[in-house]
Amino acid sequence: MPSQRPDLNAGDLPPLTPLRPNAHPSHPRRTVRDLFGHSGLFFTVPGTFPAGLPDHITHTDTVYAVVRIPDTTTDAFVVHDVDGNRHRIGRPAPDCTAAIRSALTELATHRRRRAQQIEYNRIHVLGLEPAPPVRIGTSAGTCIVHTRCFCPHVEGLAAHFEHVSVAADDWLNEAPDTPWQFCPTSPQRITTPTASGRITRTCRTDQGTAAVEIEHDADGRRILVPLREVTNQT
Repeated sequence: MPSQRPDLNAGDLPPLTPLRPNAHPSHPRRTVRDLFGHSGLFFTVPGTFPAGLPDHITHTDTVYAVVRIPDTTTDAFVVHDVDGNRHRIGRPAPDCTAAIRSALTELATHRRRRAQQIEYNRIHVLGLEPAPPVRIGTSAGTCIVHTRCFCPHVEGLAAHFEHVSVAADDWLNEAPDTPWQFCPTSPQRITTPTASGRITRTCRTDQGTAAVEIEHDADGRRILVPLREVTNQT
């Protein structure tokens, strides 16, 4: 059976490798000694670490190096950023494992604080909701639009948007042949500049533009409204 991938959120250590991950074979600096002048190993921290961050706060997988620094009395191990300014992450430690765990602790703290700052700025500086209210996921070939819903997890999460009309222009209308729908707990009433009513179905126009059919509040007529024209969803 294939071995299970280490879970850093569960306390596992990342795999170590002597060659820099994802470096082009022709890259002249492929080992830790090439980069730092001392022996060491590379490891990768996934963008999903640490667990519990809002899903709109994204990080890319990042490569770090644990470097062995010779000393007159005892060797020390330190972790450095590889792709940025090669800052030291965490505290020096007498062994490789302790140095990596110290770096992971510091990195988790940094990413959580960054997430809190982003949320603060959205609310108090930009006047927005704590998180983008529209999430786009995919399931069985269908785009699922989640608008201020109660879904704790979005399958195939692909994008976030501040408004459903922006999601229509920048995502749904870019793939006119792909079916789409709202998740079951998204609000089912919409408002446009000329109409408001309850959503009766989602569809696409003959041109492939994402649209909703609504039951007009004024007279009960069913009319088709391009999603890009929606001003509010409640």
